[in-house]
Amino acid sequence: MRWRCPAALLAATVLVGCASGGGGVSVDDQLDFGVSAGRRGYWQEALFRFERVLEASPDDPVAINNQAVALEALGRYEDALAAYKKALQKDPKNSSIKRNYARFAEFYTSYARGVLPKGVSDAKR
Repeated sequence: MRWRCPAALLAATVLVGCASGGGGVSVDDQLDFGVSAGRRGYWQEALFRFERVLEASPDDPVAINNQAVALEALGRYEDALAAYKKALQKDPKNSSIKRNYARFAEFYTSYARGVLPKGVSDAKR
């Protein structure tokens, strides 16, 4: 299963594969594990899995987009921005990637100006 909608990535819960990612695990399995981890809020695990996918398929725009989502969730905004731009460059017609990039760019612009989204206090920043 290729994950294309990060909003849905945040919605459901599914069991997560173990973090060891040993031999014999396919790229699709790694991607599925990453999606499952993200669904459960285990963003470091999700990032680990997406990076394994990118080792095998460095130009996969969906994996790059998923990596960007995980980086964003971990608060690594500059890295997320670079990953979103790279995903968009690899597949500029992909509507999910365009939508994710636009949503993130809007957030990041406010964040860079020091404007906090509704419901976020300085303590959470």
